[in-house]
Amino acid sequence: MFFNLPKQNDKGAKNGAPMFRLYIVDINDIDVENWPAAVDATITTDVLKAGKKWTYLDANVASINPNAKPGESPLNGVLTLTPFIEGLTPKALQWLYDNVGSDCIVVWERCSDHKRFIGGSPCSSGLKLSYTDIGSSEGGISGMALQFQGGECPEPFLFYEVATLEVEPDLP
Repeated sequence: MFFNLPKQNDKGAKNGAPMFRLYIVDINDIDVENWPAAVDATITTDVLKAGKKWTYLDANVASINPNAKPGESPLNGVLTLTPFIEGLTPKALQWLYDNVGSDCIVVWERCSDHKRFIGGSPCSSGLKLSYTDIGSSEGGISGMALQFQGGECPEPFLFYEVATLEVEPDLP
């Protein structure tokens, strides 16, 4: 039940850090049979099934920290994304409870040069959504620390050069 989760308006969250958007889709909404082959570690065609759209969540940009570590096999890597969602509202908390355990494909953009990356290919069975903390973080900022973690895959993440990401409209 993914829906867009923009920056929260929780007055208890006082972090002035910039926000960053992650685009998410349930792995069942991608075209697994026609997953494009990467050329120069880059995917240039849309991975979604016809009629499907991305949803997004806004995270503290410093918290995304994409990290691909070697798996049990030295030929594979395991991708982990750790976004922090600033603000703790009923809508945000329900979003988490509705989606925890979901397998996702995630696209994120590097702030410095606006390059996009994609993680959670069918090879890794997607990135499983979980949380590591709900409430106040180390700096006393209210929010949710999430984790998206994939299985072992020879290409844990790739560049994603698709001009436009079709996004679900925001709910009122």
